[in-house]
Amino acid sequence: MLKPITCLLLAICCMQCIKAQDVSITGTVTDTANNKKLQHAVVAVINKSDSTFLKFTRTDKSGNFSLHNLPEGKFLLMISYPSFADYVDDIQLEAGKPLALGNINLINKATLLKEIVIRQNNAMRIKGDTTEFTADSFNVRPNATAEDLLKVLPGIQVDKNGKIVAQGQEVQKVLVDGEEFFSDDPTVATRNIRADAVDKVQVFDKKSDQAAFTGIDDGEKTKTINLKLKEDKKNGYFGKVSAGGGLKDKYNNEAMINFFKGKRKIAAFGTMSNTGQTGLNWEDNRKYGGEDDDIEFDENSGFFYSFGNNNDFYFNGNGLPQAWTGGAHFSNKWNEDKNNFNVSYLYKKLNINGIDQTKTQYILPDTLYYMNQRNNNFSQRLRNTLSGKYEIQLDSSSSLKFTFSGYKGKSENNSDFYSEALNDKSQPVNQSHRNTSSESDEASFNSSILWRKKFKKVGRTISARVEQKFNDNDSEGYLDAVNDYYNTNGDIYQVDTINQRKYNHSKLFTLNAKVTYTEPLGKNNFLEVNYGYSNTTSSADRTTYNYDDGKYDELDSLLTNDYDFLINTNAGGVAYRIAKKKYNFSFGGDVVNQAYRQVDNRKDSTIRYNRVNLFPKVNFRYNFKPQTMLSLSYNGSTQQPTIQQIQPVPENNDPLNVFIGNPDISPAFNHRFFMFFNDYKVLKERGMYVNASFNLTDNTITNSNTVDKQGRREYKSVNAGTTYNYWSYMGYNMKIAPIKTRVGLNLQANGSRFTNFVNEVQNITNNTNYGLGLNTYYSIDNKLGISLRGNVNYNTAVSSIREDVKTRYWTQSYNADIYIALPYKFDFNTDADFNVRQATSVFDQNRNVLLWNASISKRLLKEKCNLKFSINDMLNQNIGFRRDIQSNFVSENTYTTLRRFWMLSFTWNFTKNNAEVKKP
Repeated sequence: MLKPITCLLLAICCMQCIKAQDVSITGTVTDTANNKKLQHAVVAVINKSDSTFLKFTRTDKSGNFSLHNLPEGKFLLMISYPSFADYVDDIQLEAGKPLALGNINLINKATLLKEIVIRQNNAMRIKGDTTEFTADSFNVRPNATAEDLLKVLPGIQVDKNGKIVAQGQEVQKVLVDGEEFFSDDPTVATRNIRADAVDKVQVFDKKSDQAAFTGIDDGEKTKTINLKLKEDKKNGYFGKVSAGGGLKDKYNNEAMINFFKGKRKIAAFGTMSNTGQTGLNWEDNRKYGGEDDDIEFDENSGFFYSFGNNNDFYFNGNGLPQAWTGGAHFSNKWNEDKNNFNVSYLYKKLNINGIDQTKTQYILPDTLYYMNQRNNNFSQRLRNTLSGKYEIQLDSSSSLKFTFSGYKGKSENNSDFYSEALNDKSQPVNQSHRNTSSESDEASFNSSILWRKKFKKVGRTISARVEQKFNDNDSEGYLDAVNDYYNTNGDIYQVDTINQRKYNHSKLFTLNAKVTYTEPLGKNNFLEVNYGYSNTTSSADRTTYNYDDGKYDELDSLLTNDYDFLINTNAGGVAYRIAKKKYNFSFGGDVVNQAYRQVDNRKDSTIRYNRVNLFPKVNFRYNFKPQTMLSLSYNGSTQQPTIQQIQPVPENNDPLNVFIGNPDISPAFNHRFFMFFNDYKVLKERGMYVNASFNLTDNTITNSNTVDKQGRREYKSVNAGTTYNYWSYMGYNMKIAPIKTRVGLNLQANGSRFTNFVNEVQNITNNTNYGLGLNTYYSIDNKLGISLRGNVNYNTAVSSIREDVKTRYWTQSYNADIYIALPYKFDFNTDADFNVRQATSVFDQNRNVLLWNASISKRLLKEKCNLKFSINDMLNQNIGFRRDIQSNFVSENTYTTLRRFWMLSFTWNFTKNNAEVKKP
């Protein structure tokens, strides 16, 4: 009896083994450029865990291949052919489901890397949707940064501000070994990681966190670059120290060091500058602080949160800055990467001292008047920020992620302000002289916890997220103002004097929770169901005292108020998604019930009301072929008023422009349409991309302005009808290989229709802006680089209350940037910006400026050091300038800015590796 049972068990085992290895793969390998089938290409299936070959074969004369009797699981498919870039992609094999891959295109290395100096083979490899470059295969100058390396890679362009465009799309993230480096500002990594520390540069479309977790492609992708460091650079340290000084007491100093030991990273930096550098690199509006974005939007509540207020630390050239920044970063992975922890500390201090002057034309239904303003100001900002993340893989199917970010800061502002208003006959209407000062303390803390779990069935997941956000601001200030009002004879007939002390205390707290469940409905169809709860409480307590008999003890009841605004939100949503190789389509929406409560604590009054809204969403993405795609989307959402807009108390910091809150305004509803098309030819380095957006707003929250005969303006928030704005941008770039030149062309068209009220008359303003740009870049290895750019823009604005008053003007900007490597290790760099600003009927001066900078440097001590002499604004022509076109006014602002100075700087680049990795 035992023998038959044994035989039966063996037979069952054999059947199971046969069943477990019945998966097959088929496909055809072709030459992309010549459209030929490739014979004898090696096709291999590799175990991901240990990189061992599972099976391999060669293609036949028609380029076809087939592999049979493969087990279930996740593997790597690698295809190799002499003189072609390797093709590597992730594959998942399921029992009983043959995998038909169709045509697989290989790229010829000679064609792809034409005109680029290569020191070794395998300079480029295609891994599915990822393009990978071997850094050492491309020549860069000694001590070059990762940004310099990116500039010589095929299909990647970097402009003077560090903006990166890869394969026709702007790069939003630059990672270092798969992790953010201090923050999400790409320039932090690209300008402070050395090129010789980089092993691979990987360019890919990063899936959203939800898509990466569920395995369901939601069509949301971010163009990302990952800098994979060399193994020997992960066991040691590298960094740089730079010090510079010059005439007019200018200085620019910075230091940075990076320690690596395996997956453990420690980094620290410090900067001190009064030349406009407010950090390691902040040309962009992305800044240090990492997690504390200055504005966030919650879909369920429709509320905009302003927690970080990082714009306080953004220097746009207005004024003379002094900046001190410093920070430290630690990150580590352990337990086979199941545990991931990182934390960052940042210190920021920014002082700005300046003078600005503004000329404004105000358009009223029956007249015009003009305002001339001058402001001497000083501001100081200081902040300490701590942020971090801890993620743990609980088991093979679930994970837990905790994030936090908090800061504490101080600020100080002092302003000496003078203004005069003139009527359309240039007669005086009013004059004002005021001094304001304020000090404030601010604190913020945000945190979240996310739990996610996958089930055995592919696509079935559940996730739960809870987050809180808190912000507290406490300020104290003074207002001292004298306002003179003139009669028609030009004589002063009234004088207002204001001397007040103000206390403001505002808080914002929100608690959000959301549960999301996804269920597969067949092979490529998925259903998502979610429920979310949100509670937001904001409060504003404003107290004003008038000066009386040597003290500020007379309460001004008209300017004093204590107000609370509460929103309680319940939201349920459903979405249906089709995810296929060629296209991704989803539609659905959320039904949102919101309960509002507005409480005036001083008047002991409460306003309650409810709203039910539908938030529809539609997304479509079609992949015509690799690097060619079209994306369309629509979503609807509400826009809630802020507590400042509804608090019924005047804000008289500028007594001639007083804002009064309106508790009767209601939410607006936004319709957002977006289109993106991208077509990039890898072999020819030629690309075209189109962005377009149309935003339609119902029940718009706008301003109602009342301007009296003395030029005093009171305004408040009200609801109006429908408004819209749109923008579109098209770019085309290509490489002209015979002359080693890249050329780009861009077109843009923007416009808006905005509604407000002026002296109870509805005013509709139409703005348009059209632009044309051309750029070209020529280079010879690392010896010569020439960049030329030009942009022309045409602006118009017309308001319905005075259609006879039209604003039209041109602006032009041209730039040249030249780099030359000279003998004896000298380098020369010069750049010039020529800005042409046309005079208008209101602004009678052409504000044309030629800003010319130049530098020469010498590499020393085995090229580890650099001595540089530079001159900023050689012709001393720099002028701070800005023009604004708004609903019923146009303004021109000129301000103090950095002008000519020279600087001598010395930079030392250092590195030490504790363990050298042997090269084969």
